[in-house]
Amino acid sequence: MELRITTWWFWVGLLLAVLYGLQAAMADGGVPLHERVAETLERIDASPLDAPIAVDSTDDDSTPRGEIRAVVDESFGTVSEALGSAGNWCEIIFLHLNVKACVFEQRDPGVSLRIYIGRKEFETPDDVTGLDLDFEVIEATEHRLEIGLHGDDGPHGTRDFAMDLTAVPIDGNRTLLEFQYSLGIGGTTRLAMDVYLGSVGAERVGFSRDEDGELIGGLRGMIERNVMRFYLALQTFLETREVPESERLQARLERWFELTERYAEQLRELDRDTYLSQKAREREQQEAMWPDPVLAVAG
Repeated sequence: MELRITTWWFWVGLLLAVLYGLQAAMADGGVPLHERVAETLERIDASPLDAPIAVDSTDDDSTPRGEIRAVVDESFGTVSEALGSAGNWCEIIFLHLNVKACVFEQRDPGVSLRIYIGRKEFETPDDVTGLDLDFEVIEATEHRLEIGLHGDDGPHGTRDFAMDLTAVPIDGNRTLLEFQYSLGIGGTTRLAMDVYLGSVGAERVGFSRDEDGELIGGLRGMIERNVMRFYLALQTFLETREVPESERLQARLERWFELTERYAEQLRELDRDTYLSQKAREREQQEAMWPDPVLAVAG
């Protein structure tokens, strides 16, 4: 019985990553990001990755945790403008191979996103799981951006889902980002996680290394893979904002795939042609879901 293992993997990897963010905040004594820029940059500089990004994870005491910190070569003003839009977050999220569509709706007083999650193969929104998230710009000043995407109920027994991003300027041309995730986990989700890690995901690895210098696997590896995929989607979005609109989607898909191939051992799920053709079809069905074509092609 398949149990949609890859769908479970997506949600566990993306959503469970979250608990570390909350614990990390507590470990920092609740100190806001703009007051620990130097410390955070040191952690990024010490990262073994060949890019200015640090991925952290732990599953101590049966509590999986994950967080990502990164430096982007964009001014804070550019980042703040780009990430302060719900439509742009749909564009970012859509690049993930498990996301089949993302639509948003203006409501009073805010904005709601609906994300359709499936397996790595092509699927229609009617055949997959949806998650509703309220989008909120919590703070947007000259020195700090804080974004929250929150949902009460997630798929497969998850609840109280939160996806938060904080950005602060480093200098005139660079911005520091910090992702934090959180959710409540039901017993069914834990069961599915154990099934995946004991079968299909048994040989998969992440980005951190254990005390023997080996790439970690299991739950920590799963968390790190999905955190990286979403960071690379965000990086892709920022890099391609100036591409002409008629060429933008193709440029984003190609760039996201190129970036993930740098970490093929961890992130490769589809070959390039399959990913590009599948995403083109998924974009068509996403646009068909929205009556306003301007909204369907945000960003």
